[in-house]
Amino acid sequence: MTSPPLLLSRHHEVRAALADPALTVVAAPRPPFALTVAWLRGAVGRFADGALHAGRRAAAVQVLAGLDARALRAEAFARASRRPAGAPPVELVPVEVLAVALGVGAPEAGQAARAVAVIAPAYLPAPSAPSGPSGKDTAQADAAVVRLSRLLGDPAPERLAVLAGLLAQACDSTAALIRNALAAEAPCCPVEDLLAETLRHDPPVRVLRRGAARPGPTGAAAAEVTVLLDLAAANRDPLVFDDPGRFRPGRTQEHLTFGAGPRPCPGRQVALALAAGVVEAVRR
Repeated sequence: MTSPPLLLSRHHEVRAALADPALTVVAAPRPPFALTVAWLRGAVGRFADGALHAGRRAAAVQVLAGLDARALRAEAFARASRRPAGAPPVELVPVEVLAVALGVGAPEAGQAARAVAVIAPAYLPAPSAPSGPSGKDTAQADAAVVRLSRLLGDPAPERLAVLAGLLAQACDSTAALIRNALAAEAPCCPVEDLLAETLRHDPPVRVLRRGAARPGPTGAAAAEVTVLLDLAAANRDPLVFDDPGRFRPGRTQEHLTFGAGPRPCPGRQVALALAAGVVEAVRR
């Protein structure tokens, strides 16, 4: 039996839920290895829990630890600064830079970014579709996984899952952060403050989904409870943020856009470095 979703929107509720081990992600199925989005979702840490999540997260953290955030920022700035007219949107620059850092040849950076842009919407479906799109909807994304694997040098499946997962997770969210930051009316503030307030005021990921089993009456099956964590509302909680609807760079209170508890975003530093490089180039 399935219960109606439970919506949490206060800052303290969302923070507590993010730290609650009883609330789990909706795990993706684990199909046999194949170059498809379904396999990728079943092979990454984002859609796993427990020891499986911990091991996969550790592998992603190890890859991220080998990246130089300052060098990524400088390269993102350089690429965005020299973007020719008619080139793909500047929001794809972070994926191009990250793809090269993860092993794609520099001349193929644009091909990799375009492949990731096709993969990302199928890899990260909306919270209303936690199990992911059906197979008939993923033909183009599956083909893009094949292209991306080749551009990465056809690594072993475990490493491919880490690299492709990092790229997919960096695509739409970082692009949205850049768009929202550039649209904000804060022309003179430091880029770090601009990005932090953008993440609070207009987060690229607005809702997270978790699941829990609630015991039923004696002898009855447990009810599956869906918990929706409203990050956008929590980031505007008036009990935490003064004048929360106002865009005001330089706040010191912590937003929850990068998560909290045992599953914070491992790519926070890299994402901010890439976004900062692009925003600096466009604003100069």
